[in-house]
Amino acid sequence: MPDQHLAARRLLAVTEEELQRIVLDVHDGPVQNLFAALSQLSSLRAHLAALPETPAECMPVLARVIGLLELSLNDIRNLLGAFRAPEFAEQSLADIIEDLAVQHETFTGGEVTLEIIEPLPDVPLLVKIALYRILQEALSNVHRHAGVNAAIVKAWAREGRLSVQVIDHGRGFKPPPLHGPKATERHEHIGLRGMRERAVLINGDLFVESRLGAGTQVRLEVPLQ
Repeated sequence: MPDQHLAARRLLAVTEEELQRIVLDVHDGPVQNLFAALSQLSSLRAHLAALPETPAECMPVLARVIGLLELSLNDIRNLLGAFRAPEFAEQSLADIIEDLAVQHETFTGGEVTLEIIEPLPDVPLLVKIALYRILQEALSNVHRHAGVNAAIVKAWAREGRLSVQVIDHGRGFKPPPLHGPKATERHEHIGLRGMRERAVLINGDLFVESRLGAGTQVRLEVPLQ
């Protein structure tokens, strides 16, 4: 394998390790501090409520602050849960895809229909990591941008290639170019660029097909050799 390919795959592994470290740091730092602040404010509200005279404006303000902290903690926990990696090495590819679909449904309230043609081949760990992150981003885009709460995930292997596809019947969009000299580098396309770069790191190809009002299809193809 060429040196640049080895370096790219090492980069993918290091990036995943760094992501998990950030998840742990946020959980052990800011999340715990927010939880402590929430507990103290809740205790203060209970104490003020027991006083014979409390300024009328205090309780509504405290209630709003507590509500904002609860909402922020919930959002952060959902985000950390989404980026906490499963035990890729221990799971089959089909199990990884199924677990991601369940996680997406739990966090978003959406529906994911799975069409997995088994048996799916055993693939290297780094392929599992990249595929998981690409699928995660594609499903997230459905939730955030498609205007629908349902997606279809298909996976199959044929003629020496593994294919995974995410389909929605939402509002669609005009995809930017992802390859060649005109490939987008715009900030708002960072999710698509991230999927493209992860596909490249595992020698895969990413295809995005969409039209306004006609839904979107994102397909990843990875050679099995």
